[in-house]
Amino acid sequence: MHRRAPLSLFLGVLTSSSCFIFSVVAQVPSNSQQSSTRNETETASWFEAHRAQPAALRAFVQRMPKGGDIHSHLSGAVYAEHYLEWAASDGYCVNPKAEVLVEPKACGQDSSYFPASELFNRTSVYDSLINRWSTRNLRFAGKSGHDQFFEAFSGFGTISDSMTRRDDMVAEVANRAASQHITYLELMLTVQGSEVRQLGREVGWNKDFQEMHRQLLKRGLTKLVTLGSQQLAQLEGEVSKTLGCGTPSAQPGCAVKVSYLQQTTRTKSPVEVFAQLAYAFALDSSDSRVVGINLVAPEDNPIALRDYTLQMQMLQFLKRQYPNVKVALHAGELTLGLVTTENLRFHIRQAVEVAQASRIGHGVDILFEERPFELMEEMRRLGVLVEICLTSNEVILNVQGDQHPFMEYWKAGVPMTLASDDEGISRIDLSHEYLLAATRYKLGYKDLKRLARNSLEYSFAPGNSLWESPEFKAMVSACASDTPGKTSVSQGCSAFLQKSDRARIQWQLESEFARFESLQNWL
Repeated sequence: MHRRAPLSLFLGVLTSSSCFIFSVVAQVPSNSQQSSTRNETETASWFEAHRAQPAALRAFVQRMPKGGDIHSHLSGAVYAEHYLEWAASDGYCVNPKAEVLVEPKACGQDSSYFPASELFNRTSVYDSLINRWSTRNLRFAGKSGHDQFFEAFSGFGTISDSMTRRDDMVAEVANRAASQHITYLELMLTVQGSEVRQLGREVGWNKDFQEMHRQLLKRGLTKLVTLGSQQLAQLEGEVSKTLGCGTPSAQPGCAVKVSYLQQTTRTKSPVEVFAQLAYAFALDSSDSRVVGINLVAPEDNPIALRDYTLQMQMLQFLKRQYPNVKVALHAGELTLGLVTTENLRFHIRQAVEVAQASRIGHGVDILFEERPFELMEEMRRLGVLVEICLTSNEVILNVQGDQHPFMEYWKAGVPMTLASDDEGISRIDLSHEYLLAATRYKLGYKDLKRLARNSLEYSFAPGNSLWESPEFKAMVSACASDTPGKTSVSQGCSAFLQKSDRARIQWQLESEFARFESLQNWL
């Protein structure tokens, strides 16, 4: 018989400041395993019975626990309306002819400029800016979804690139996550980007990675890492304050655990990319808030295409220097016609085999790769997860439905999860992606549940998994006799959860599934 740990030791909701709050959850019936199985079956039956009602399914997936969103660009996740609100508060102006923001210091340069605070009374310009900064009304944009999507970032860049509103950005995304019963976020952002690129230019290009890395460290990379950690610490404190965490007026986002991926822009010169990557690996190694690294920017950019193999070799070198750093890569975000066929044949394979990526973002061109089914089997065997972004792939690549490799990955047993990519620009949320997966590919509730579990199992949260294996059939021995959702856990399980961030958020997800499946009305 297991001793029960005190109620105060029950691990509940995680906060964005990397701390956890102990909380009590609803009691599961005494015959908990049978009850849990019955509740899951009834939930799945309700889902099937309402499959022809997409509005009802939307409400269902909104309420359904989804674990994490582990492929989300912070700047692109913010809705344009919030950027305009901040522009008005921060004294920006608008150039009505070009329909672009003007920084406060330049507001007096032209008499036609008007304060951004007046946008709410100039709805035509207001609406036009939202359309420019997103893919809303795409059919009237006069350009492809690809171009509209990537050009949107430049519109709000003066706000999103500065540190002054970054806490508001994280708070907005965390609150939206909480409203969808998402409890974990890995947000891609750039810390000290321009400073690191400048250091790279000062060092200069050298095909000898070892020597170039040594020079970067010698000339100040470590100092920049320290400054980056200080920025992240400051950001963490500001986010907590903005959300009111720990106060009676705490916002829902306080219950969301937020981690970061330091991103590198793949469209810069080789020396700048190498410097950024070296910085990202060093920052990840020294700051627990950063749990991994990624490469961003259009994969079809001429520089990104020219230097793709070189960049994978850079990652291979740095992975050897920092073997514990986790790598997630945008790879295969391409399709026929966008680039030459030669560039469709090796990106995912090199990301997996050369750069040793633990996760692949998008992976749309997998079937154009050399020996694609062999590659998918390798990904299955290695446990390389694919972050599927259905709306993003439809907008940017015009790939959807049966043209998307979703079901090929699924049939091959490659680990998968759903991700939002850029909620604000795409005008969606993660719940929408779950609805798309269910309706387009006829996934059932248990399938969606696996995708949600995968988001945490393959997250970069530190610590051991709650599960014996990614099949999610049995929990580790320390927690095997415990039931998520009950008001107490055994002393052994409590000790295990205390030591692992990953296991704690997984336990929380299972507890939320237990509560969700015990509902009588899933709407």
